[in-house]
Amino acid sequence: MIDERFERMKRKRNCRVHFDEDSFLISDCTVAPVHDIPDVIHENQEFDFYVESIYDVYLLRIIHSQDCVVSIYPAKVDGIIYIVSSIPVSKDSIKENIQKILHALEAYGFPKLKNPKSSITLNI
Repeated sequence: MIDERFERMKRKRNCRVHFDEDSFLISDCTVAPVHDIPDVIHENQEFDFYVESIYDVYLLRIIHSQDCVVSIYPAKVDGIIYIVSSIPVSKDSIKENIQKILHALEAYGFPKLKNPKSSITLNI
């Protein structure tokens, strides 16, 4: 338990550099875009975001696709939990899409999402 808490604190400290003036709040979480969002988004184009809750930091990848699925991948040792979502996005709707994804993860414990034993996929 103490090791898990120490690892979370270490991740939050190491990821702090990603949170700057481009960050925004969604569902009591700070979201930091890794990439600039272009005006035109092509099929299968990917965008990464760091999501920091009070509990931990996660990497959210959004892939512009019509699939409407979210997958949670377990973190490796000293790693970060990856949340990969395939969902139709546009520059104007990206914040609403992130809100929708985070809301879908609440059934799995988000924002205190613990490291799963195996990958989890759900439809949104």
